[in-house]
Amino acid sequence: MRKLFQGTNLIILIGVLAALLASALLIKVPLPTILLPAEKIPGLSIAGFPITNTLITTLMADLTVLILGFLAVRKIKEVPQGLQNLVEWVFEAFNGMLTDIAGKQKARQWFPMFMTILLFLLFANWWELVPGFDSIGLIEPLEVAYHESGGTVATGYEKGTFLGLPSLVKKPVALTAEQKHKVEEEVLAAEAHGEAYHGPHDEHDASGGYVLLPFFRAAATDLNLPLALAIISVVMTQIVGMRMLGLKYWRRFINPVITGIKPIDIFVGVLEFVSEIAKIVSFSFRLFGNIFAGQVLLFVMPFLVALIVPVAFFGLELFVGFMQAFVFAILTFIFFEQGTHSHAGDEHH
Repeated sequence: MRKLFQGTNLIILIGVLAALLASALLIKVPLPTILLPAEKIPGLSIAGFPITNTLITTLMADLTVLILGFLAVRKIKEVPQGLQNLVEWVFEAFNGMLTDIAGKQKARQWFPMFMTILLFLLFANWWELVPGFDSIGLIEPLEVAYHESGGTVATGYEKGTFLGLPSLVKKPVALTAEQKHKVEEEVLAAEAHGEAYHGPHDEHDASGGYVLLPFFRAAATDLNLPLALAIISVVMTQIVGMRMLGLKYWRRFINPVITGIKPIDIFVGVLEFVSEIAKIVSFSFRLFGNIFAGQVLLFVMPFLVALIVPVAFFGLELFVGFMQAFVFAILTFIFFEQGTHSHAGDEHH
């Protein structure tokens, strides 16, 4: 321990502490707006359906998986090299794990579903870690953000420049009660004329605050994505069970044979049905909660200390992004396996 505070180590330690102190005092990083709903991109829609930043990121994750697959099999060799070798190694490792859980036949059937969920969520989560991912977008007046967020966003920042590009500076601007009332009046006037609200008409009424509307945002921070994947997982579990057991599969919910005591077995069947619904809730909020909390953490740490410290949290989110993708995929696979066991009393449990 004594050597840590001697010679070169002491100089490095002092340099790191000086960098941390300087970054906390001198480098001013605005705190991005934290909203639960995904932000709509102005002017972008398909058949009247608004395009959100999380939808764009979802499509980016889809394309990443497709491009990776194309590059991996574009020039297949008997002795794999490079990307093909890496992909084959990953697939073989997970295939071996799934075979140990459910056997070779079931692993072969459900492996595509497992890897699709895993890779999609992995890249959807990891896109958030790309530098600039959450900081590229439209800079809109605070009044517009206040209206579009339903009154949630009432604090913004002054506009400045960085490398000749428009950006926000760490000087907060908050709407006063009078300015909020003025925004509401102008919104009503614009709606009466069938127009969209684009900010104060008079520059003297403007607060001078601005908010960044990012083009990209981690896909799983929109509850719609985890909810959709959870529904797919649970519905596919019922389909797999039906294909393997036929109508006998539904005995697990209606009249299972667990203890041999009919009232208790009927109650267990009701619990089985409730547990299927609960899977949707637990799947959705586990993924959403962890990824959304990670995004907030990555927002707050650079706001507090811009240098060095955020790197550790990027490493943490790299691990969390993988674990959340893996947990979602492996639980789906395990539910498939559980769904293939009969509750009609013709199997030993």
